[in-house]
Amino acid sequence: MGFIVKYGVVFLASLVASWLLVPWVKKLAPMLGLVDEPSERRIHKTPIPRCGGIAVFLATHLGLVIAFFGPWRNLAGSMQLPEWGFVFAGSLLLLLVGIFDDRFSMRAWFKLLGQLGVALLMFFGGFTFQAFLHIQLPFLVNLGATLFWFTLLINAFNLIDGMDGVCAGLGMIASAGLAGMLLSLHQPTDALVLVALAGACLGFLRYNFNPASVFLEDCGSMFIGFMLAAVSLKANVKQSMMVALLVPLLAVGVPVFDVILAVWRRLGRKLISIIKKDNLATKIFGPDLDHIHHKLMRSGMTQRKAAISLYAAAGFICLIALGATAMTSNRTALLMIGMIVVLHVIVRQLAQIELWTTTQVVLHGVRRPRNRIGVLVAIGWDLACLLAVTFFTFGMVLSFPVTEALLAICVTIPFATIYLYGAYRTVWTRSRSSQLVVLMLQLLAGEALAFVALLWTTDLSRGELLIAAAVHSLGAMIGIVGIRASLRVVRDLGAWLRCSIGPDFDSRTLILGAGENAILYLRQASFEDQQQAPRKIIGLIDDNPALHQKVVYGYPVLGNFDELEDVVEQYGINELIFTHHYSDELRAKVLGMKLTHNLLIRDFVFALRELDENGVCQGVVKPYSVHELDCRNLCHRIDQSRHADCQHTGDDVVASTFN
Repeated sequence: MGFIVKYGVVFLASLVASWLLVPWVKKLAPMLGLVDEPSERRIHKTPIPRCGGIAVFLATHLGLVIAFFGPWRNLAGSMQLPEWGFVFAGSLLLLLVGIFDDRFSMRAWFKLLGQLGVALLMFFGGFTFQAFLHIQLPFLVNLGATLFWFTLLINAFNLIDGMDGVCAGLGMIASAGLAGMLLSLHQPTDALVLVALAGACLGFLRYNFNPASVFLEDCGSMFIGFMLAAVSLKANVKQSMMVALLVPLLAVGVPVFDVILAVWRRLGRKLISIIKKDNLATKIFGPDLDHIHHKLMRSGMTQRKAAISLYAAAGFICLIALGATAMTSNRTALLMIGMIVVLHVIVRQLAQIELWTTTQVVLHGVRRPRNRIGVLVAIGWDLACLLAVTFFTFGMVLSFPVTEALLAICVTIPFATIYLYGAYRTVWTRSRSSQLVVLMLQLLAGEALAFVALLWTTDLSRGELLIAAAVHSLGAMIGIVGIRASLRVVRDLGAWLRCSIGPDFDSRTLILGAGENAILYLRQASFEDQQQAPRKIIGLIDDNPALHQKVVYGYPVLGNFDELEDVVEQYGINELIFTHHYSDELRAKVLGMKLTHNLLIRDFVFALRELDENGVCQGVVKPYSVHELDCRNLCHRIDQSRHADCQHTGDDVVASTFN
């Protein structure tokens, strides 16, 4: 009973305090100049006070006063009165940095320096990764990891604070999730700190949920991230390293995922700007309108629905985190594999802009290195992948000591196998899919030999060895085979992303035909020179009923030729491209739409040519009727290394030579 009273009193005290303090700070806001005016980046349309973080700060620490000076004595845990002193000092300094930024809009680098200064204070106060993981770390590694953790969580909640109720709601859910984990680990004081934070966030939501009458802004969002970072580092997680790292990350999963996407997106844009020398890129620490909540609203959700969707996602992830605390290392490894699959689906749906930016960076910036440099880079990469996977598999998944003998077996044998099979004699940027499959089989053979050797040299059980073999092989294939397939994947991905992302002034193009020649054109459309073409491909048309409502090379098949006119009107099509030699009757029907729908009609036979309303190609040596050509007789000779000369016998026409 005393257990319930203790946590209930702290939660209610911070909740009521927040509820009562918000109206007071709203009146204080105009005097401090903390009023948020509407702008292009803002969703709201009227001026709103932006000092709600002051109320959350005061309410949280009022709850902690009751927690540390209440009538109860059982306050076991890592967070005691001296530690709370460091937390109060650090959060107060960060609150002042946030208020100054809200008032004067300080430069991003200055704000980051303030965050690092607070993180440095917490480091010397004992809030470190070394204390968290219970392992001896080099001083610089420990310092770097601690500073990174604080700045990651502080900025994660700072960046996601762009819509009514999102930051406070996610902070409340993350606090409750981490508090549940700490209670299961018998650390009531650490949990009480988070209970106070959760109560303060919930009380603030009364005024911040849509339509909001007050905002957290930087002083509040950074405070929430700071508190979660500090408590998670001080928690005494006496479990495997994987669980210790996994649970806090899961608890704050949605904001951290958003900040990762933001840095990814802005860094990609910056690199494109440097490559193109156009000086148009968003700053890496600058604002944009592509955060998760912005994407949800662009999909048609209201602010309320978007916020509730993010709450549901955060709650589900917190439940997974709580379950992970009760799992063995082996089960946690399986959980990680499942999460990777789920993360792939989420990234594909939510990170289209980031993926598109990455493809542009690769397609504009990648240059093939010289032969010797390329081989050295490939060897170095493969060895680094095998080393990293070995440390991850045995050190984190199985919590097994990684010895020099273990490294020698798990790195040397797979590497020697692919080396002896000639993996470094292949030019992988020009490889076939079958060569990638063969490399994967060769790598699996090396992995099998390595784990046969481990049967005789380690005391791991067969079950543990099977898990290690599966995780190690999967990681090695992703790092070694996956990187060699990446350029092709990026190009294919670029073609798929053109379906949904492109400038508003692009031509809206419909591909006629979904066969091999259509795929050939779509492949060419993913290369650098085609990326710059003013064209946005909407989908394909084909009479094959098996393809209807399906996806071909990343583009939807929108219907058959009987539905062509409706598709043109529905999607605002202004360009058609033939990729197959249809009958004269069908071609005449399509060409008849040229004037009625103001369409540009082109033909693709190894090269793209424009057709007039009579089906005559324009822009060649001598105009000719394309439907008179038989594609099977078009290729006279193909030089596979450089180019192909295409010639049609019987006509005084030679098609252009192409690479």
